[in-house]
Amino acid sequence: MLTLQSFPELKDSLRIDGSEDDFVLILLLDAAKASLKVAGVPEDKMTTDYLPLYKQAIILYLEMDYEYDEKKIPRLERAFNRILLQLKAGVSYE
Repeated sequence: MLTLQSFPELKDSLRIDGSEDDFVLILLLDAAKASLKVAGVPEDKMTTDYLPLYKQAIILYLEMDYEYDEKKIPRLERAFNRILLQLKAGVSYE
């Protein structure tokens, strides 16, 4: 299960080096995981093959909400949706 502590790449990608925003990041991380689950990509179905894509989807989700930049949103949405489709295609429900 991904947590803020087990996912240091998240802070790195958002260029955060302190802990003052940890509470907000935890909320956004939980929201990203919930969004992916509702979209048909539950965290517990992620295999090591798909975990990098899952992490990238979470990073993109947080980039859209953490420091909102209207100019970047279309590019981030396209990337998020592309990865979401790849993840949905690879999730096994056996």
